[in-house]
Amino acid sequence: MPDAPSLILPTVIGHRGAARHAPENTLAGLRKAAEQGAPWVEFDVMLTADGTAVLNHDETLARTTGLDRPMAEVSYAELAGLDAGSWFAAAFAEEPVPTLEEALGCLGALGLGANVEIKPTAGRETETARVAARILQRAWPAGLPAPLVSSFKRQSLAAMQQAAPELARGLLAEELPEDWREAVATLGCATVHLWRKTLTREAVETVKAAGFGLAVYTVNDPREAVTFRSWGADSIITDDPPAILAALGETPPAG
Repeated sequence: MPDAPSLILPTVIGHRGAARHAPENTLAGLRKAAEQGAPWVEFDVMLTADGTAVLNHDETLARTTGLDRPMAEVSYAELAGLDAGSWFAAAFAEEPVPTLEEALGCLGALGLGANVEIKPTAGRETETARVAARILQRAWPAGLPAPLVSSFKRQSLAAMQQAAPELARGLLAEELPEDWREAVATLGCATVHLWRKTLTREAVETVKAAGFGLAVYTVNDPREAVTFRSWGADSIITDDPPAILAALGETPPAG
């Protein structure tokens, strides 16, 4: 089994852009994260009914667009006309659901690194990873550090490993799985990503002692962020980049 691609995690990653300050998984959210000083962002990628890779988290579009239909049944043409910003605030009205390619272009313009989470709808675990891999290989902005690709779905990570072995991979889990060592070895992962609510110091120390990067999601309490970093966590994924940057002594630029 080849070694996992090398990776240096940033201390803070903006969750779904900067989800406390702008609509999640939108270009406005990516811009807000950059404005607030986040060096990287995290966002979710899934496929429309006709196979276009777009940024979205939920299986349905109800929460962020008002369209109460599954993403897996909505074509890109239908999706392109939806408003993914008004639910958050009127100032973001008419903000679209972006394609992965549009998001990568935005990252390049902003100089943002990214943790790309493969978030497939049921039954499309392999397909979603393969489509994302092709786009990342073709359109990742020159000059940015290579992306980290993570997923809860091991099938998606396996497909990414096969399609784009040069990209670092991260295993997402709510808590450290009993078989995590076997999983990260088989999938060639560089990082493990664990949920703040179930995180223990022992889990952090175990992962770090084995030589893997450790990211914690989704941490919005500055005190928690300080604690997790003191335990050895490499990266804090947060909806509130400026608060966490300040808490960790990496205050974002003023203005």
